[in-house]
Amino acid sequence: MQPGYLLPAALAATLAFNAPAGAATIERTEIMMAVSACQSALPVFDGVIRKRPLAVQNEGSAGAFITCGLEGVFYAAPHNSYVGIGLLNNGSATVTVNCTLVDGGSGFSNPEYLPASKTIAAGNKVEMEWYPEGDGFLYPAISCSLPPGTGITYVSRMFNEEIGS
Repeated sequence: MQPGYLLPAALAATLAFNAPAGAATIERTEIMMAVSACQSALPVFDGVIRKRPLAVQNEGSAGAFITCGLEGVFYAAPHNSYVGIGLLNNGSATVTVNCTLVDGGSGFSNPEYLPASKTIAAGNKVEMEWYPEGDGFLYPAISCSLPPGTGITYVSRMFNEEIGS
């Protein structure tokens, strides 16, 4: 073994020995592009929803529904402390986007529905946010009714991750 490999191993052992006992938790933020997390809610909307690299957008002449899913941790305690989506309006008029966050809850047996609305001026972007009233969201998903010319750019979440001691 080369001498350079002994120092990192010795340093790791020293740090492990001096680490405090018990579990440590850190807060992480995750953002996913809508093209990987969102899809049209019904086949009837497939013809008007365009999955662009920077947005999943309604390019039709009527409203269309989009569903976006986020990650949860199976059998974990609620840990998503924030969920958000980026919305954009490429249209020429101010519009209102209506969305509902649905948290599957424990075993998907008691889902929680949290509706929200955002008004977006023409050519602008906004973020719609949800914060849990209790411990956190377990299995969040979002359904949005997108007016023509509007889209979802990303979905994001903040969560606590157990990193050990």
